[in-house]
Amino acid sequence: MRAWRSDRGQSLLLLPAGFLIVLLLGSLVLEAAALHLRQRQLDDLADSIANDAAAVGFDIDAFRADGEIRIDPESARTVVDPAIAISSLPAAELASFGVSDDPAPIVEIGLAIEHDYIIGGALLGGAPPVLTALGRAELVPSVP
Repeated sequence: MRAWRSDRGQSLLLLPAGFLIVLLLGSLVLEAAALHLRQRQLDDLADSIANDAAAVGFDIDAFRADGEIRIDPESARTVVDPAIAISSLPAAELASFGVSDDPAPIVEIGLAIEHDYIIGGALLGGAPPVLTALGRAELVPSVP
């Protein structure tokens, strides 16, 4: 009986250690989810801006003159900055912008953003990661 009584309360010491482990793992899961969400938002933003740039940059004069489908780079570029400004990621920066006509008219947009840690800065340390995304849109004529 005496040994049983001396063991009482020892499991109480494990409760704070278990709580800290659960808190640490929970914060890492929260940080990973926030990072994944920010990456998906950036991917969606790059794709939508590329799509808008291809539509706005369609060179209607060249199409009417010789029936060729082209994208005017200057017109397409005018869409990028306002679209980033009104998006849910206004801190995103344009990393690359390109228009290609070979073999089909394509707009490519590269975006980058620095992901701010929620809790991970204290746990992981170091510089916050820079997320990048590449959006691509091809201008395809529709068949009536």
